[in-house]
Amino acid sequence: MGLHIAPDRSAQPTIIEFRDVGKSYGTFKVLDQLSFSVRPGEHLALIGPSGSGKTTILRVLMTLETVTSGNVYINGVSLNREHKNGKEIEASEAHLRKMRTEIGMVFQHFNLFPHRTAMENVVLAPVLTRRMTKSEAKERALHLLDKVGLADKANEYPARLSGGQKQRVAIARALALQPKIMLLDEITSALDPELVEEVLNVITDLRNETDMTMLLVTHEMGFAKEFADRVLFFEQGKIVEGGPPATIFQSPHHERTKSFLRKVIAAGHRV
Repeated sequence: MGLHIAPDRSAQPTIIEFRDVGKSYGTFKVLDQLSFSVRPGEHLALIGPSGSGKTTILRVLMTLETVTSGNVYINGVSLNREHKNGKEIEASEAHLRKMRTEIGMVFQHFNLFPHRTAMENVVLAPVLTRRMTKSEAKERALHLLDKVGLADKANEYPARLSGGQKQRVAIARALALQPKIMLLDEITSALDPELVEEVLNVITDLRNETDMTMLLVTHEMGFAKEFADRVLFFEQGKIVEGGPPATIFQSPHHERTKSFLRKVIAAGHRV
């Protein structure tokens, strides 16, 4: 039985809300009547075993996946439905494109364009989607590459960058659109262990220096503990347990959460 976390509409406003969201592939339920909300500026860590639906949540928010049932809201506006001529209909591509302008995502495997330099990778989206001039976009890209410690690599192609450097370019690219929501999907899992820290340091700086709402999917439990205001533990598309990091990592209530964390520690991960 999953934990239903009802949104508290009497308290602070929500920037993200999942309301009874289902996502299935055939008979396989990836998200199972999922309800939760996120406050503006909140830093939320999503943890749980592989296949529990964490990445699907991010992909739904980025409009890379559509939901099977239920609804997702960004700032109170439906992501997957829109009103036209007094009727509620499935969201058009124009509606999805508009909604996604508020959201940036950093992927597990970087997804950089190999035939474009670091600078060109960061410049492309603002020019295409924000109608920014190339000179404005270049100035912003240089600032962002400097922010992630890569100003000297602006003219390098991805093939000449380490995994950690590629991921930092990907972070700069996501920041170029000045998103209000940042989605981080297992951003260190494709990196060699010695490169993990350089990427996590960038995320820590963003957490401390901006008011972005951030959702982090990770198996780095030690980092999740430091990063998050709140942690949600998922299994089989449901929230099993949620709460402050100290509660989830030090005194979880649910046996399934305890079992998962024991296995994580046994595998050599710090909690």
